[in-house]
Amino acid sequence: MSAALSVLRAPAGEGLNWLKEAWMLFKDAALPWMGVTAAAFLALMLLALIPGIGQHLVELLSPFLVAAFMAAARAAENREPVNFLHLGAGFRSAPQPLLVVGVAYLAGTLLIELIMRGIGGASLQQLGQIAVDPRAMNPEEAREILDRAAPSLLIGLTLLTPLLMATLFAPALILFHGFRPGNALWWSLWACGRNWRALLVYSLLLGALGTLALIIPLGLGMLVFLPLAMISTYRAYRTLFRPTESE
Repeated sequence: MSAALSVLRAPAGEGLNWLKEAWMLFKDAALPWMGVTAAAFLALMLLALIPGIGQHLVELLSPFLVAAFMAAARAAENREPVNFLHLGAGFRSAPQPLLVVGVAYLAGTLLIELIMRGIGGASLQQLGQIAVDPRAMNPEEAREILDRAAPSLLIGLTLLTPLLMATLFAPALILFHGFRPGNALWWSLWACGRNWRALLVYSLLLGALGTLALIIPLGLGMLVFLPLAMISTYRAYRTLFRPTESE
């Protein structure tokens, strides 16, 4: 049975606080966090290599990855050690609800991709080729392809945003409060909509940190950025959702 919760409205500047709080939890156990992240990243890479279905499996199991980091973040908050056992938290505690969220996310991304392909046509494929090899086309051709692909990219982003909002806090609500998948998705969407200012600031800051992390060689930057992103998501969840009865 899920506990009664209320969704608070945070000021816009709260997004910066989530990152500061996440850094405090990360730096106290940096090596364990990086080790858990490396193991999770390796598992996802191996899944992605499966021909035909690899990327779909990654999307399907993404709520389990988020649940793993939520469990690890709660442990760190309670001064407990962060270890590899947290990677199985979702599989042990709520496999079916998290799988339903994964199915919803996968179905949503496939539908959005279908819509984008219907609008953008071959321009999306050509844009992907430019991303892989920017020297394959001259700037004029690349600009023309980008102009043709822009409407489909804009529509795709518009449709993807509420999907990401609905799945952002759903794993935590399922794992910690026993929410059913539909309720978890709705509450996550509602909390994000209610706090769009704070989440916008948070997203911009996180995007800047992600860009910086990509510059650091050997993937070391991502071993810091990924747990920081997940821990700050946990801190956002802790700020926005408050129990209205003792748990």
